[in-house]
Amino acid sequence: MREVWDHLGIQVSSVIAGLIGGILSLSMLPRLTFRKAITAVIGGAACAAYLTPLAVEYLGIASRNLENGLAFALGVAGMNVLGGIFKLSERFERAPEDTINRLRK
Repeated sequence: MREVWDHLGIQVSSVIAGLIGGILSLSMLPRLTFRKAITAVIGGAACAAYLTPLAVEYLGIASRNLENGLAFALGVAGMNVLGGIFKLSERFERAPEDTINRLRK
């Protein structure tokens, strides 16, 4: 099983932290439906699994404890992070050069 996680480039500790964060984020969602709950938990785990390595490298984090804490925070904020990514992609679709120049600042 470990080979599968390694092949996907996912650290199990990040997924677990993201799942817990996603579950805790459920208390913050208004008008929660079953579909929204499942989406929040999966979204939190996915954000933690795939954005934690990016953030760790960008921030230069060398501590495993800080990395797991960051994965948890990304799990909690996962749906907000995904919302921001969608807004950024919409902005890029309308004005690619403008969006790139803003990101470089």
